[in-house]
Amino acid sequence: MKRKRYILLYKSYLIGFLFIFIAALIIFNLFYIQNSSEGYKKYVIEKTIRSNLIKAKRGNIYASDRSILAMSVIKYNIHVDFRSIPEKLFKENIYSLCNSLEFLFKKPKFFYIKKFQLEKKKGNRYFLLAKNIDYPHFKILRNFPIFNKGQIRGGFIVEKKICRIHTLGNIGKRTLGYDDHRGKVGLEGAFSKYLKGRDGKRLEQKISSKIWKPLKSENEIDPEDGKDVYSTIDIYLQDIAYHALLQQLSISQADHGCVILMDVKSGEIPAMINLEKTKKNTYEDLRNFSVWEGSEPGSTFKTMSILAALEDKKIDINMIINTKGGVMKLKGKKIRDSHYKGYLKMNPKQILEFSSNVGVAKIIYDNYKKNPDKFIKHLCKWKLDKKIGIDIPGESSPFIPKPGEKNWNSITLPWMTFGYNIKLTPLQILTFYNAIANKGKMVKPMFIKEIKYNGKSIKKYTKPIVINYSIAKKSSLSKIQNMLEGVVKNGTAKKYYHTEYPYAGKTGTTQLNYWIKGKPLTYNSSFVGYFPAKNPKYSCIVVISKPEIGYYGIEVAVPVFDKIAKSIYPIIGRKKILKKENKENLINKIVESKKIFIEKSKMPNVISFPGKEVIPMLENNGFNIRYKGIGKVIKQSVKPGSKLKKNQIIFLKLEE
Repeated sequence: MKRKRYILLYKSYLIGFLFIFIAALIIFNLFYIQNSSEGYKKYVIEKTIRSNLIKAKRGNIYASDRSILAMSVIKYNIHVDFRSIPEKLFKENIYSLCNSLEFLFKKPKFFYIKKFQLEKKKGNRYFLLAKNIDYPHFKILRNFPIFNKGQIRGGFIVEKKICRIHTLGNIGKRTLGYDDHRGKVGLEGAFSKYLKGRDGKRLEQKISSKIWKPLKSENEIDPEDGKDVYSTIDIYLQDIAYHALLQQLSISQADHGCVILMDVKSGEIPAMINLEKTKKNTYEDLRNFSVWEGSEPGSTFKTMSILAALEDKKIDINMIINTKGGVMKLKGKKIRDSHYKGYLKMNPKQILEFSSNVGVAKIIYDNYKKNPDKFIKHLCKWKLDKKIGIDIPGESSPFIPKPGEKNWNSITLPWMTFGYNIKLTPLQILTFYNAIANKGKMVKPMFIKEIKYNGKSIKKYTKPIVINYSIAKKSSLSKIQNMLEGVVKNGTAKKYYHTEYPYAGKTGTTQLNYWIKGKPLTYNSSFVGYFPAKNPKYSCIVVISKPEIGYYGIEVAVPVFDKIAKSIYPIIGRKKILKKENKENLINKIVESKKIFIEKSKMPNVISFPGKEVIPMLENNGFNIRYKGIGKVIKQSVKPGSKLKKNQIIFLKLEE
């Protein structure tokens, strides 16, 4: 009996001590939690509350006529959560869903049936169905069977992302550029500080594994949309330059080429095209050769050489130079004329017209060999030894050798007179020729006209930026202009002279790898000039690199310049040379190239535009759109130009 009492007593003590221990543990944890509450709060907040970045909408880039060149649109990635779709709903609607998907994505319905059944069996909660689809396709897709039940029952998961698109596709793509993980390039990179806007932020609370609900907070910052940039690019002139260059690159099977068009007075660049051959044997705008590629300019540099001699009165237009039959020996090296016409003696005008290497080398070497610095000073005065300092990033530094430096030797001066031992980019060469066309005033190439925010102008670029108010005396400029006209009338470009559309300029052909023994020679073919020849409106340069068929500037580069000049002449009012049918084609081209300019308070004309382009553009600008059909817009409920009321619904009828 006593033993049983002791056992019961021990059990009581044990239970009592256990309760005391539990109580002590609870009290200890209460004190610990109380003292560590801040740490727990922080832990909970980090897991359930986040500060999320709200991306600002990037501004648009517009052409000179207010057509959109670059804009941000919303694209959609669609995923399917098969586990959330009820079995009965899945079995009853799988065939009708796959029929609809076949119609939308042009894949066999049996492909989708087999794939969906497999993913349903695996219980895949995040199956990628479609990537980067536009708003019209998204709107159709979300109304398909099963998907119309939403995310919870239909497993329809939507991810939005903002994509940057160029409305002209490959035409001038590199000029517009980008600002992303690849770096800052073109207009997008140069004016990113205006375009990108300011991102906002807000607090969000986690309410499920993938859903976060916004929370009101005093620290919330609304995003500030980017500003719009209005460029100097003219989409019609851009189109002309693109097709002229593309055609010639294909004919000559060249490695790459570029075209730049410049307004003589303002320095505005209405067209800049760069095309490079790809592995697929197509031509894409992958690199801005106009700005980046520095190379020996060849015979286009002869204009600079002769202008320097005119400025110093070392020559006059009537003097005669013995070209020694097109071959000249100097310091053990031979200088040859590739366009030798049988003349033993030529005046400076003929030397430039027929692009005589011997003639220009004799002029400069005979007059400057004792004082080459005097010749170099002209090049420095014309800023040919420095970057222009354009807005677009990536401009290469020019190279002009100077006496006393390690790259200067006894034959440097005569060889540089016809464009060797120096380095210039196409845009740097064009800027100099543009100064000749502009009566000596050298202006900086301009890519931007204005920057706006919410329709209000915040910065304008209306006045030309002058680099050099006068590169030479009027008498010297008049003579060199006459010589450049002669190149086309009588000289190397005579084949393309036409009285209806006269232009002036200089051909150039440069050997690229002449210093490598045993390797086949490759060439740069170029032509730079301006039109009309009198009172010019535009200057232009064409450079085509490593052509396989033909290599002289007259064969490869001049045809591009000629097509561009002849296409533009009618629209600058110089000559009415188009026949009736050509005029109609011109008008159609202009109409087709125009895009929509959107004012938020007014309804634009969207008739004949593809719905897949127009609808996201309008919705991104706050328009309330309803539509039917999938093709081009054939009817709109609100007349173009009408003022819109707040939240007014606009109905668009599209082709079926």
